[in-house]
Amino acid sequence: MMDEEEVIRLFIKNGYQLSKTALPLVLSNPEQVISELAKIKPRPFFVTEKHIKGLSLKNTEIKPKILREYETIKKEIRIEDYVNFLAVSCEKIKSMLLKKMNKEKIISINKISSKSNIFSLIGIVREKGDNNIIIEDPSGEICILFDDELREKFTELNLDDVIGINCKKIKEKIYAKKLYYPDIASSREINKTLKETKIAVLSTALSLKNEDLISYVSQTPNLSTAFVFVGQDEQTINKVSNFNIVKIYKNSVPKLIQIDNIKTLLLPIEFPGFSRHSANTIDFIISILKRRHITLDPVSNISDKDFVLDEIPDIIISNLKESGYKNYKGTTIVSNSDPSKVFLIDLKNREIEEKNF
Repeated sequence: MMDEEEVIRLFIKNGYQLSKTALPLVLSNPEQVISELAKIKPRPFFVTEKHIKGLSLKNTEIKPKILREYETIKKEIRIEDYVNFLAVSCEKIKSMLLKKMNKEKIISINKISSKSNIFSLIGIVREKGDNNIIIEDPSGEICILFDDELREKFTELNLDDVIGINCKKIKEKIYAKKLYYPDIASSREINKTLKETKIAVLSTALSLKNEDLISYVSQTPNLSTAFVFVGQDEQTINKVSNFNIVKIYKNSVPKLIQIDNIKTLLLPIEFPGFSRHSANTIDFIISILKRRHITLDPVSNISDKDFVLDEIPDIIISNLKESGYKNYKGTTIVSNSDPSKVFLIDLKNREIEEKNF
C-alpha cells in the first residue's frame, strides 16, 4: 500500500488535486479510484469526499501493512548512543512544542537576565525534587519551582520529559505558571474508513475453552478484511485463520501498522518500561500520547532512531494490565488482558463494542 505522499503524487501526475477529506478514502486503492474518476463527465480537477463516495469501487481486500517497528539497540550501549538518542528525540519534540507555543515568548536558558519577568522555556527534565525540577536546554540548566496550584502537574512529570514551561521570575527565583506537552490537538478530526471494516481485539490468555467467544468472532460480519489477534496460542489462531491476523507477542516490539487508512500502534506488555508502570493502563497510554514518545527505561533501552510518535496513531491496541477502552482526542485506545472479553472496533464509525463470555 502506498503512503499518503506517494498517493498525492500519483493523483497530481494524473491531473487531480485531492481534498483533505478525500485522501484517506483513496489510500487502499488509488489506481482504481483514478480509473473511475476518468469516467466522470465533466472530469473533476479538485477531488472531494463526495466524488469518491459516488464512485463504483470494487471491494478489494485490505491487508495490514507494517509502517514502523520500534526496535531497541541490540548491543552494548555506549554513552554517545544514549546522548544521540536523547538529542534526536528532544529536537523532534521541541519542534512540536514550538508549534503549540507559537504565541509564547520562548527564550533559551542563557538568555534569562535580571530584566526577565515572564517568559517560556523548552527543555528536558534532568532532576526532580520535592517541589522543583532542574530543566536543561543546549545553553544551560536552571531550577524551576512549583507552587501548590501546579502540584498535580508536577507529580505527573518524569525524568527525561521534554516540556514547554511558562515561567515567572520573582526576585532571584523562577516559578512555573503553566506546563506544555506536545500532545494532540483537540481539534483533530477522527479518521474513519469508507468501507465496513472491523478489528477484533482478543486477549493473550484466550484458549480453546472460549468456544462461544471464538464462534462469535468467527461469525462477525465485515471482519474478514482486518483482524487483530492479541496472543500466541497457535491452536486458537487456527480457529480464526480465515482472517488477517496480527499477533502481539509478549517480547515483541511496538509496531505501527496501517489498515486501509487507519494507523494502529500495537503495544506489547513486556516491552521495556511498560510492564513496570504503576498507573492505570488507559492513563498510562494517554501519557504516552501527551508526551508523543513511547516511554522506556532510557538508560538500558534506546534505539538507533528514536521513539517519538511523529504520526499520531488513530488506534492504540495493547494487552497491558487492565482491560478497557477510551477515546482520547481522536485516538481510540483499547487494552485487553481478559480471556473472556472481545472488543470490536468498527473502523467506519470508530465505535467500540465490548462482549463478555
